[in-house]
Amino acid sequence: MNKFLVETFSYLRKQLQSYLNEEFKDYNLKSSEIFFMQLLHNNGPLSQIEISKLLECDKAHIHRTVSRLIEKGYVVRLDEKEHIKNSKLLLTQSGQELSIKVEKAINKWNKFMLKGVSDEDIKIARKVAIKIFENACNFKKMENKNV
Repeated sequence: MNKFLVETFSYLRKQLQSYLNEEFKDYNLKSSEIFFMQLLHNNGPLSQIEISKLLECDKAHIHRTVSRLIEKGYVVRLDEKEHIKNSKLLLTQSGQELSIKVEKAINKWNKFMLKGVSDEDIKIARKVAIKIFENACNFKKMENKNV
């Protein structure tokens, strides 16, 4: 049963990534780039270091993804004088417009995924998912202390 939950979360994430990759292929975007854009859309200007902390991603991966988004014209650096890792990143106008489309696509996905699920079941699932997430974060912290 426990393994089922973890596998289900992983499978749902892969399905969402696949959906987003297909939905935004005409924009030459991958789901990982879309998640970065949504992070900037929802949290305002952020540096690569801040993104790294929020997503708990490899810094090299973040640098590559940010570079691709800048090349594609969806993101800009606010302060070129700052060190690249400290410079705040901001969505361009086209990045903002695309983020709104992404938000609509994700809402469509969520609505379909939750079809036939009661509000009470959603509340319970959310509570369980948050608890699992908290436990995962605490496990990582404990592992780091024991190293």
